[in-house]
Amino acid sequence: MIKKQFTLYLENKPGSLSNIMKKLAANKINVEGISVSESTDVALVQLVPSNPAKARALLEQEGVPLTVQDVSVITLQHVPGSLSRVVSQLAKGGVVVNYIYATGCSCGGTHGCSCYVVIGADDLKSVEKFWKSNGRAPKSHAAKRLASVSRKKNVRKVSARSARKPAAKRRGA
Repeated sequence: MIKKQFTLYLENKPGSLSNIMKKLAANKINVEGISVSESTDVALVQLVPSNPAKARALLEQEGVPLTVQDVSVITLQHVPGSLSRVVSQLAKGGVVVNYIYATGCSCGGTHGCSCYVVIGADDLKSVEKFWKSNGRAPKSHAAKRLASVSRKKNVRKVSARSARKPAAKRRGA
């Protein structure tokens, strides 16, 4: 999915990032992905906000220097080799990956859960095309478990209904 990423140029001093995060949180803007690196005078913060228009207005109001880029955000199964397969396919397709940063999952990858990967590339259409045709991650562990619980509840409801029927009706007599 193509999303907006902001690159913020913050003063490289304690509290700069904290102040921005507090303001985003106070305005109900979630940070869906973030990467921070430093240089001599400036901290470069790349972030993917849940509401780009609202985030941009807030950051500009605060006087934060920023640029906006499109990035591709994909979901990968959190297992060894997932990212390797994606970047190998992108390389075969001639896509130059400028940068990648990712999230982990809360289960530590032991339950087949997913993580998000932010990809910056000159050819995002190719990244998206690859992802739509080859890379869809399987359902996360949580989604599988929810589906399993729903199926079990439905089975229990059906079983409970059939248990209330007289024996002759259950057998079709």
